[in-house]
Amino acid sequence: MYLKSIHKFIFLFIAILFMVFLQHNINAFAAKEKKQEEQKGLKFTEKMATILFQAADDTFVYKREGRSDPFVPFIKEKVARATKPFEELTGLQKFEPGQLTVVAIVISSTDRFAMVQDSNNQGYIIRKGILLGRTGVVEAIVPNKVIVKNYSYNLAGDKIYKTVEMVLKQEGEK
Repeated sequence: MYLKSIHKFIFLFIAILFMVFLQHNINAFAAKEKKQEEQKGLKFTEKMATILFQAADDTFVYKREGRSDPFVPFIKEKVARATKPFEELTGLQKFEPGQLTVVAIVISSTDRFAMVQDSNNQGYIIRKGILLGRTGVVEAIVPNKVIVKNYSYNLAGDKIYKTVEMVLKQEGEK
C-alpha cells in the first residue's frame, strides 16, 4: 500500500508537469499567432521599417591601432625619372648651332679652329671637342664647314645622334 501511494504521487507529479508544459506551449503559440496577425495588418514599408530599425546588440567597431589603412594600395608606383641637376650654361653652350654663323676657318699643320659669331656680332673661337648648345659637340672642322654632333633620347631611352653642318659662306653669299 505504501508503494501504491508513492506510484500515485509520482503519477500526479508527472501529470502536473505535463500540464504546465502544455500551458506554456499554448501561451507561446498564442503570442506567435498574435504577432503574425499584427504583421499582416502592416503595410510593406512599415514591415521593412520594423526590420531595419530593430536595435542591434552586436555592433562592430573597427580598431585601427596597429593596423594599416585598408584603402591604401599595397603596391605603390614609383616613377623612374633621371633628374639632372640644373646646370647653368656657359660660353658656347648658350647657343645652338643654328644661332651661330661661321666667319672663318683656320687650318694649320698643328691646329684647326673656326671663328663664329652670334646675332649680336659677338665672336667666338671653336675647336674640335668644344661643347656647343645643350647637347652638341664639335666633331670636326674641315676646310669649308664645321660638323657638330647633337644627341637626344627617344621614348625607349636610347641615345640618338644627329649631325649638323655649319657651312662657311663665301664672299658675296648671304
